[in-house]
Amino acid sequence: MLRATVLLEGCTMARVGSAAMSAAIFTLMATTALHADVTADEVWQAWTKQYTAYGYQVAIGDSARAGDTLTQRDVQLTNHVEGSDFTMTIPELRLREMGDGTVEVTGSEKISAQATSAVEGQTPLQMEIGITQANGVTIVSGTPDALSYHVTAPELVIDMDQTTAGAQTEVPVKVWMSMSGIDGTYQVTTDGGQNETSDFAIAGMKMTASGADPETNGTFNLAASLVNLKMKSTMRMPEGADLEDLGAALGKGLAMDVSGSYGATTFTVDAAAAEGPSGLSGGAQSGSFTMTLAPEGMKYAATGEGATIEAKTAQVPVPLSATLDRADFEASFPLKSSDAPQPFTGRIALDGLGLSEDVWKMVDAQGLLPHDPATLVVDLTGTARPLIDLFSPEAAQAQMPPVEVNSLEVKRLQLTLAGADLSGQGGVTFDNSLGTPTPLGAVDLKLSGANKLMDSLVKMGLMPQDQVMFARMMLGLYAVPAGDDLMTSKIEFKEGGKILANGQQIQ
Repeated sequence: MLRATVLLEGCTMARVGSAAMSAAIFTLMATTALHADVTADEVWQAWTKQYTAYGYQVAIGDSARAGDTLTQRDVQLTNHVEGSDFTMTIPELRLREMGDGTVEVTGSEKISAQATSAVEGQTPLQMEIGITQANGVTIVSGTPDALSYHVTAPELVIDMDQTTAGAQTEVPVKVWMSMSGIDGTYQVTTDGGQNETSDFAIAGMKMTASGADPETNGTFNLAASLVNLKMKSTMRMPEGADLEDLGAALGKGLAMDVSGSYGATTFTVDAAAAEGPSGLSGGAQSGSFTMTLAPEGMKYAATGEGATIEAKTAQVPVPLSATLDRADFEASFPLKSSDAPQPFTGRIALDGLGLSEDVWKMVDAQGLLPHDPATLVVDLTGTARPLIDLFSPEAAQAQMPPVEVNSLEVKRLQLTLAGADLSGQGGVTFDNSLGTPTPLGAVDLKLSGANKLMDSLVKMGLMPQDQVMFARMMLGLYAVPAGDDLMTSKIEFKEGGKILANGQQIQ
């Protein structure tokens, strides 16, 4: 579960919210029944070592031993980083040796935590957190240097109440979150650092949030849900590494790999402001994600299917809605300095982006445009050479990215919209010997339906005739006719910085 803590803190959630989630994970481990082939003291020492490795300070108000039971009272976890503080208090933990090499740990079902943030240039925040968990069970086996956990819990509930701190005007925000049907495994070994592997499933997640702004009298209410979340992860934390200094940790060999999938998601947001009420709702059928981070490089990829969204405002008489069949994103890049070029990727694809007929009626009342779903695909690969480690302090202070791009391939470029279609592919290499990268290569482009689209836009009053004439003149310079409302273009990059379009030099 410690692995889950770190991953959740690495997400886009605000620092204060991340601390709350960390508290929830610790609660799940610390207040349920545990069994291990270790003593009570060894279980406690292992937990303390693991949380210390992640930048937490662990303290106890009182420790008492009575027979086979070790009782820790007023257990506190604290974390300080970049102007934010987090403290969680567990009233009592009881570690009872069962006489067969196992240890049963029980504790308080309700736990409290406080988080504050006072980052320079930002509004100071403070948050009160309450965590409730009951009837969960964690089975721990192995040795102090190689512990294995099997975690199950019917439900974990987190209540968060956030306000601004100090003399600032209060902007209260209340957040409630529950996770149900938690089931997973988690292994920790301490050979040369912390090595962790986890495989977790959460049957359902729900969240509600509400807030108000006293200065504008605006309010909002949010509700969201997700089912069938599954996550797998591995992480190696070298001895002496600290996640609070990610660059230094990577320099010492930190490596992590996370993958997951989820089922149906839903969300609704209702807001009230001086200009009137508004609302946003939507969801998706499923999705997946992967994230890899290591000294050699990083990669992030995500997909989503069956997305819907609908917006309502006081200024628009009908709901604005759209659907998206599939979306995917991928980005990878080398991080470690190298004498040889290393591969990178970049891809974004939106397939089947459709607008409702109510939306089309607002922009195309005469029905002059095709209402088919749109498609956008940009798929790039290439090679690059980091000149220094990109996770080093020197890279952070550099005025320009210390990276030399060696090649770029356009595997696929496509934009299909309102009856027009632009597609392309090609590739270039870069000569970096003169300081300024000089491209060498070619890109082939094809455009269909552009003339018909421009004529329709003129009839709709969305595009002036003089702009259409200018656009057609530019197409005549850089493209050649290849059929009925079809044009092609070959852009070539030559030695000496020359650029040719269909054999004619344009630079």
